[in-house]
Amino acid sequence: MQLNLPVFDQLSSCQNLLIAGMGGGFDLFCGLPIYFELQSRGQQAHLASFSFSSISRLRDGVCLSHTLVGVTADNRGPAIYFPELYLAQWFREKRSEEVPIWCFEKTGPRPLLDNYRALVEHLTIDGILLIDGGVDSLMRGDEASLGTVIEDASSLAAVDELEEIPLRMVACLGLGAEQDVTYTQVFENIAALTQAGGFLGSCSMTGQMEACQLYEDAVRCVHDKPFQPPSVINASVISAVQGQFGDYHLTEKTRGSRLWISPLMPIYWFFDLPAVAERNLFLADIRGADTFMEAAFAMLESRRKKPIRKATRIPL
Repeated sequence: MQLNLPVFDQLSSCQNLLIAGMGGGFDLFCGLPIYFELQSRGQQAHLASFSFSSISRLRDGVCLSHTLVGVTADNRGPAIYFPELYLAQWFREKRSEEVPIWCFEKTGPRPLLDNYRALVEHLTIDGILLIDGGVDSLMRGDEASLGTVIEDASSLAAVDELEEIPLRMVACLGLGAEQDVTYTQVFENIAALTQAGGFLGSCSMTGQMEACQLYEDAVRCVHDKPFQPPSVINASVISAVQGQFGDYHLTEKTRGSRLWISPLMPIYWFFDLPAVAERNLFLADIRGADTFMEAAFAMLESRRKKPIRKATRIPL
């Protein structure tokens, strides 16, 4: 069984597609089913991550700048937390493939844009698919509760500047896994993007799909590495694919909290990236930030000056 990608024709038009996690080592994992599906159909794709690890401390790998490194299975990690390194090792151990994971240091949008441009030139990239574990990349900035948006917004701001790239999309996976997001306003935002022509379709994973099975194996393998805190969103997606529902905990990390696993979590939502960026209310305020903290403070100041939308209860 194949993952029925509604944007397959657009993605397959790319000679060198970049699938990039928007923020944190595990966002990229949410894009692995798409990567495996495209790979099975003969598509060339590369993997990248806006990392939470100390990329600038790496002394090996393919260094395009001191904040952009192609991490391989042979890398020596700078810190305990390094899911991208373990993913590269999984590719070697389980699939006998040497797959570099291109890791961006957690900087502000301006140096991130420079790094994206360097990677685009190095790999001759002609399409970028940003992957969000969750849906907070769709937040405008005036919602009652935003989630953790600054990493996603930084990636969005950088790639939005790459107007020379013919294809730029955002894909979200794990709807409902974030507990600090106002979901009525997420659906309102999706409706507005649909009106603007920015919603490109959706599809769901099932456990019968080989791409999904490979994704689960990679996630579980990295979760089992020493000192690797498991990804709540990826664990929730896997739980939903298994048919779990409600307050089910795949990992010990979430014990003591209340989860709501649902069939919405394995659904991919695809969007036109410029359309998402155009609706973001604080992107212009963070574009020039050099550091992550500068971007975070600029976002908070921007939000302070704007009225907050009143949230309503989902009538389900």
